[in-house]
Amino acid sequence: MANKPLTLSQITSRIESLESELAFLKSEVQKLKPKSQEMTPTISPTVSGKVETKEILIPHLNTPKPSFISRWESFLGENLFIKLGLLTMLLGAIWFINFALEEYWINESVRIWFGILVGLGVFIQGTRLLKSWPLIGPSLVGTGASLLFISYFLGYFAYDLYSMKLTFVGLVFLSFITVSYSYILRNEVIFGFGMLGAFLIPALLSTGENSYQFLFIYLILWNLVFLFLSSRMKWRISPLVLLFGNHLMFGGWASEKLEVSTWQIPLLFQIVIFVIFLVREHILVPREKETETILSTVTIGFTLLFAYLQAYYISSVFFPLFQNSLLIGFVVIYFAFLLRSFQKSKITKPLSDLFFIGSGLLGILFLLVTLVLGFEGRTLSIVVLSFALLIGTVGAKTDQIGLYALALIFWAVSILNLIFANRWPGEDGLFLVNGFFLLFLFASALIFYLSQIGKKHASVADIYKWAAFPVLLAGSWLDVYYHLPESYRILGYTAFLAFYGLSFTGVSFIYNKSDLRKIGLVCLILVVLKLYLYDFWNMGILARIFAGFGLGAALVATGIFYNRSKKINSQPKD
Repeated sequence: MANKPLTLSQITSRIESLESELAFLKSEVQKLKPKSQEMTPTISPTVSGKVETKEILIPHLNTPKPSFISRWESFLGENLFIKLGLLTMLLGAIWFINFALEEYWINESVRIWFGILVGLGVFIQGTRLLKSWPLIGPSLVGTGASLLFISYFLGYFAYDLYSMKLTFVGLVFLSFITVSYSYILRNEVIFGFGMLGAFLIPALLSTGENSYQFLFIYLILWNLVFLFLSSRMKWRISPLVLLFGNHLMFGGWASEKLEVSTWQIPLLFQIVIFVIFLVREHILVPREKETETILSTVTIGFTLLFAYLQAYYISSVFFPLFQNSLLIGFVVIYFAFLLRSFQKSKITKPLSDLFFIGSGLLGILFLLVTLVLGFEGRTLSIVVLSFALLIGTVGAKTDQIGLYALALIFWAVSILNLIFANRWPGEDGLFLVNGFFLLFLFASALIFYLSQIGKKHASVADIYKWAAFPVLLAGSWLDVYYHLPESYRILGYTAFLAFYGLSFTGVSFIYNKSDLRKIGLVCLILVVLKLYLYDFWNMGILARIFAGFGLGAALVATGIFYNRSKKINSQPKD
C-alpha cells in the first residue's frame, strides 16, 4: 500500500523537530570545544517554520604570554640547535673529505666533483624545505652553498686543477648566485652565507702582494650590491655583520700595508662605505617597530665610530695637519643625513625620540672629541661657535627643545675659550677693530637671534636672550684690558657700562622694549655704584674730572629722557 502524502501541518512539525534536534546538537558540540571569543550563529526554530539566526558572543580564554625561559627554550631547541647541528655536520664533512684526501680513497677530480654534487644536493633539498621548515631550509641552502664554495676552492688550492683567475671567477659567481637567491627568496640567512663567501675570496686567494686598489674596489662593488638589495629588504642583522666585515678587512690590511701605500683609495673606501650605510639607514629602510629602531640606531652608531677611527688612522699617517678637518667632514655628513631623515620621518613620537636624540647625542660626542683633538685659540672658538649656531638653529626650527638647549653648552665652551684664550696686548689689531672683539660682537648677535627664532620654547629662549648682552660686555671689557693703558682701564670699563646703559635705555623708549630698558637701567645702576664705591677713589685726577662731568651729564640726560618718555607712554591714546 502506497504511503499517504504528508499534510502541510505534518511537514511543519517535522521541520520544527529537526531544527530543535540540530540546535541541541550544536550546543553540545560547543560545550566540548575550548572557549574562544567569536560570534557563533545559533538557529532557533519558530512555530511559523521560519529559521531565526542569532549570534552569541562566547568569551575568549586569555592565553598567557610565554615566559622568558619558554622563549629561550624555544629559540635554543627550534633555531640555534638546528644551525649548530648543520654547522657541525659541515665540519664533519670537511674532516671526512680531508681524511679521504689523506688516505687517497678517490682521485683528485672525483673528490672535487663529489663535494660539488653533495653541496648541490643539500642546496636543492634546503630549497624544497623553505616553506615547510622555515628554520631548517635556509640553513640547508647556506650549508649547500658553502660545500660548493669549499669544494671548488679545494680544486685550486689542493690540486691546482685550474688557474687563480678561473678560481676567482668561479667563487665570485657562486657568491653572486647565493646572494641573488637570497633576494629571490627574501631570506637574510642565505644572504649572510653569500656575503661571507664574497668577503673570504680576497683572503683565500691572496698572494701577499699589496693589491689594495683592487681589494677596496672589489669590496665597494659588493657593498653597492647590498645597497641595491636594501631598497627592497628590511634586514637588520646582516647590515651590522657586513659593516664589521668591511672594517675588519680594512683593519687587517691597514695594520701592515697602510704606511707603504697611498691614501686616496683607502680614504675613498671609507667615505663610500660610510655613505652607503647612512643612505640605507636614513633613506631606504623605514623604521616602524621598536626593535628596528634600536638596531638602526646601533648600526648608524657603529658606522660613524668605524669611519671616524679609520679616518683618524689614515690622516695620522698621511696628513696630520688636516686631520681635524677630515674628521669634522665625516661628522657634518653624519648630521646632514640625520637632518634629512628627521624631515622625512614618519615614525611615532617615542621611537623618533629614541632614534634622533640617540643619534644626535652620539654625533655631538664625536664632534667634541674632534674639537678637543686639534683646534685651539680663536680657531677652536669659531668652529664650536659655528656648530652651536647649527645645533641651536636646527633645534629651534624643528621644535626639538633638546637640541635647542644642548646648543647652550657649545656656546658656553666657545665663549669661555675666547675669554681665556692666550692673547698679547695689541697683537691682534686696534682697539675695537680686531678679531677677538668682532667674534664677541658676532656671538652676541647670534645668541640674540637664536632667542628670537626659539620663542616657542620660552624657558630656553629666555636663557639665550639674557646671555646675549653679558657676552658683548665681556668682549668689550677684554678689549679695554688688552688695548688701553693701565691708568685708563677703570674708566674704560665704566664708559662701556654707561654707553650700553644709555643706548639700551634710549632704544627701549623709542621701540617700547621693556627687556632693553631693564638691561639699560641695570647698566646705569652698576655705573653709579662703581663710580662712588671704587672709581672716584682709584682714578687719576684727569680721569676723575672726565668721569665726573661726562658720566654725570649722561646720567642727568638719561633721567630727564626717562621721565619724558614715561609721561608720553602713559598718556591715553586717541
